[in-house]
Amino acid sequence: MEVLATWLAEARDQPPGWTMTLATAGADGPRARTVVVTAVDERSVRFHSSAPTGKTVDLAADPRASAVFHWPALGRQAVLTGLLTELPRALTEEAYRTRPRQLQLVAWAYEDILPTLTGPDHAIDPGAVESRFAAHAEAAEEAPPSWTTLALTPTRIDFWRAGTADTPPARTRFVGSERGWRAFPVLP
Repeated sequence: MEVLATWLAEARDQPPGWTMTLATAGADGPRARTVVVTAVDERSVRFHSSAPTGKTVDLAADPRASAVFHWPALGRQAVLTGLLTELPRALTEEAYRTRPRQLQLVAWAYEDILPTLTGPDHAIDPGAVESRFAAHAEAAEEAPPSWTTLALTPTRIDFWRAGTADTPPARTRFVGSERGWRAFPVLP
């Protein structure tokens, strides 16, 4: 996790920065989406979502998840595999206050819209998000009840570095256990 934190710090100003592609699997199969990571600690990578969305529905069906950070300009990629969990409400409330206002308003728009979704495609009326976003723009509200913090706690992390004209690419795998992390090279 220290290596990942270092790579994230080095990528802060490199698009796509702190975004990762998160893959989960639920009753209707696998799905992937991009999420903005808000914190990394010694155990996990954290991000936020509204519930119920695909992420939280999939979590209820199967907590296993995988994620990819890719920084093309740096020639780096990190692939995490582990378990997804929902964190306590107090952490969510604390994190909500630090989010940009736009993301706070989107969370409230989702709070209004999610209960109205029906059918497998979850179609919404055109302009629904914009309308609900605008409706909450004047209020200084706390985190909506549906907003939550999720943590991906990896048990395996692969770090990949691009090669050059004179060197091959390299991949190092870290596998976690109760005794700590074990690292070894694997084929890129």
